[in-house]
Amino acid sequence: MISIPTNILLFIKYAVSVVILFIIIMAPAWLARQTKKPKEDMCIIRIASWLFCWTGVAWLWALFRSIKN
Repeated sequence: MISIPTNILLFIKYAVSVVILFIIIMAPAWLARQTKKPKEDMCIIRIASWLFCWTGVAWLWALFRSIKN
């Protein structure tokens, strides 16, 4: 049986968590790109998603704006 050091497992856990968080933060920008928003709207959505995602409310606003027609 192979034993993996706990340091490596801890690193893998945090690396996966960072990747998942990055995907969640970038979701509004990706949706804006897929729905073919104008360039100005995509910039506003991307900036709101990057800078204000920690509030949650701004991230939801960016998500709503990215899918709204």
